[in-house]
Amino acid sequence: MKDLPEASVYEIALVLLGSRHKYVCEGKSMNPTLRDGETVLVDRKAEIAVGDIVVAKHPIEQTSEIVKRIERINERGHYFLVGDNLDDSNDSRHFGAVSREYIKGKVVARLG
Repeated sequence: MKDLPEASVYEIALVLLGSRHKYVCEGKSMNPTLRDGETVLVDRKAEIAVGDIVVAKHPIEQTSEIVKRIERINERGHYFLVGDNLDDSNDSRHFGAVSREYIKGKVVARLG
């Protein structure tokens, strides 16, 4: 499991320049890594790999976005997303793997 660093001054400056986007986490699905109400910074152009935390469009609730960890990428290039709190997470175990177009970006830092 990859650690999520605190946002540096550089990362915060990138928010002001539009290269990073703020996202507020909702719910308990990413506990203990991310808590309900915690703000994270998202890089929409970052390379994505297994173990990364991402913001994705919910494949069923089209107006919702979710924060999940990439558990695996299958042969068709679809991403299997899971919450760190498996007992309280609506994730790919419920809705299946998602294609790359659902991934909004990689969570690169937490905003303290």
